[in-house]
Amino acid sequence: MTFEGPEQIASALRSPYLPAVFAELGSAGGYLNAVWPQLASSVETAGFLGSALYMADMSAAGVEEVYEPVLSRASLLAARALTDAEADALIELLDVFHWVQPQALLLVAALAEALDQPRVGGEGRPDAREPSDREQSHLRTTVAFVPAETAPLPEVAELLRIEPAPELYRAVAGWPGYLDVAWEELQHMATYPDFRRRGRALYFYARSSARFLAEPLEANSEALAERGVGAADLAVARETIDGALPVLATMMMHCSAMRFALGVTTREVVGAD
Repeated sequence: MTFEGPEQIASALRSPYLPAVFAELGSAGGYLNAVWPQLASSVETAGFLGSALYMADMSAAGVEEVYEPVLSRASLLAARALTDAEADALIELLDVFHWVQPQALLLVAALAEALDQPRVGGEGRPDAREPSDREQSHLRTTVAFVPAETAPLPEVAELLRIEPAPELYRAVAGWPGYLDVAWEELQHMATYPDFRRRGRALYFYARSSARFLAEPLEANSEALAERGVGAADLAVARETIDGALPVLATMMMHCSAMRFALGVTTREVVGAD
């Protein structure tokens, strides 16, 4: 497979938006040209999606263990922060992030593992990933990103130490009445030790899961140099990957918290509540 552009990655993830990390990696010269053809077939396997959804369950379970939301759909409706239709649309948007973010985390974690090893992956099963109505619904969902300077996004970025504010919050900011109320509660999540520990667990699970890529990935400096990726571009890729990993894990936790407060407690592969 040849690399046709970052939008090819969004298509493989069944995502209506391109996760920012891949747009940023697109600026690293020929880096994506070198790595994506090695990753594409693994993304198309049931095992890859299963690992991602298992992490989504890890995130949801971790949130429910430590978070007792004051927010609820009923309270948001009562406060006129959302209408019923807006709440439904917001839940649909959050389902997109719930589905896409763990896949992105798995890919970025595999790239991180590959930077310093001769080869990673090759232990996963090649069973094909089946299309689903849910993914088709995601592709019909509009994901629009509010400008990062829009309040309260600068405050979100400052408190989370993520510049600019992450995609999840920029998308949710399309419902400003919701975000103004929800941020008052969500900003405290980062102070919960168990919340932070589960975020780190997602990070390490993702990195350890690199071995379960269906096809091996060779993306260390020597292998990339053979594919025409120079040292400067590799440095950009490494910095991007290192910065994106903790952000993706943290935003998985925040997405789970938003869904939980809105009454969404279903599980993907571990079972349902």
